[in-house]
Amino acid sequence: MPGTLGVIADDVTGATDVALALRESGLRTVLYFGVPDADLEPPGGHDAVVVALKSRMATPARAVADSLAALRRLRGHGVRQVYLKFCSTFDSTADGNIGPVLDALADALDVPTVLLTPSSPRHGRTQYGGHLFVHGLPLAESPMRHHPVTPMTDSSLPQLLRAQTDRPVGLVRWETVRAGADAVRAAVDDAAARGVRHLLADALDESDLRTLGLAAAGAPLVAGAAGLAGGLAHTVRGGAHGPYDEDDPLAAWPAAVLSGSCSARTLEQLAALRARGRPVHRLDPITAPDPGDLAGRALDWYDALPPGLPRGAPVFHSSVPPDELHAIQRELGAERAAAVLEEATGRIAAGLVARGVRRLIAAGGETSGAVVAALGVTGGWVGRAAAPGVPWIRPTSGPDIALLLKSGNFGAPDFLATTSASPPDRSPSASQHSPDRSPAAPEPSRDPFPAAPEPHPDRSPSAPPPPPHGRTEGARS
Repeated sequence: MPGTLGVIADDVTGATDVALALRESGLRTVLYFGVPDADLEPPGGHDAVVVALKSRMATPARAVADSLAALRRLRGHGVRQVYLKFCSTFDSTADGNIGPVLDALADALDVPTVLLTPSSPRHGRTQYGGHLFVHGLPLAESPMRHHPVTPMTDSSLPQLLRAQTDRPVGLVRWETVRAGADAVRAAVDDAAARGVRHLLADALDESDLRTLGLAAAGAPLVAGAAGLAGGLAHTVRGGAHGPYDEDDPLAAWPAAVLSGSCSARTLEQLAALRARGRPVHRLDPITAPDPGDLAGRALDWYDALPPGLPRGAPVFHSSVPPDELHAIQRELGAERAAAVLEEATGRIAAGLVARGVRRLIAAGGETSGAVVAALGVTGGWVGRAAAPGVPWIRPTSGPDIALLLKSGNFGAPDFLATTSASPPDRSPSASQHSPDRSPAAPEPSRDPFPAAPEPHPDRSPSAPPPPPHGRTEGARS
């Protein structure tokens, strides 16, 4: 791994989000699902490596162990700067995992102070005065307050982080960030002298994130959401690249949607699919609690779809509103229900690929993890964006397909409908690419995606007016 920047991400969709931020900043980026084997070398020509873990919902001990394993692999292959990617809505519990993992990585790298921020303005997340805002609402007043797994009822980032670590937590205020990278570096040095381990930085826009990225250039460990990773990438990128090819060869490939996210946005996206007449099959673990049976019923349904329907874009989902989710969890137990649905979803993904589906759109971090595991996909090149934070991925192992792995709250209401659509001048039937008529593999290439475009110029460096007291501009990534 000759790349200089290595990223440890706490879930699959968070990893695709941060990988896209690096790619769009000019770094050719390769993504691995899980810690890569010791003898696995990524394909040549990359500038950054992202390792996607499944540690966000793990116990703190497991999250720390997995993160340290990823760190050892990255450092063993020459990565000189490490970035811990966590959720832009700071999803966690009082026990962790952001604080424990940060402490473990900082201890391993002998880093006195870690600069971090969850600010990601392109996703509507900003930090001001140490408080996190989501599309203009304080975190505790956003839909994340009612998240079924990690309800966020406090908007103060220092308070949230202090509940997870016994190391001191400090703040770099927005006025210091606007004063420039030298002022931020001075704040980091001062925090280190005072024994402050974690230093949360305010950021309202992309220019703030670039300032923080410049200040953190060369730091062994930096942490945050995809926003700061993009700012950091501007300081380490390997050179200017040309724009992506605007042609979309993926649009002609048969597609399917697999959704397990219960976020409000994903439910809205599923409603848009139903409104367009897409065939929809719900995975109900109460009626079929055996994952093999649940997957078999789903694939039988797919095989029985009549001619003329958009077979290339069926929808399989376990996404339900919170009250229905809680009913399922009461009936089966939360862990058993999740395990059944993840295994069934993975089996369905494998069955669809065997039937000729070549575009898989997965909604939800656990769903995405189940899909890549079932297909034996260990890594992939990061391509162009289908939406902010959601890139197409071409696997470096496993079947010749394209993956779109979406965080629950990402994408416009029509996102699933548009990304899974078939072109109007082609038959949508998946039988075009049946196992007996497999499509030709693409020409070998060091990077199957063209290079990223140059980013848009920064907005005016003049400071925006300070937000009202207690509020500012701003679900899950």
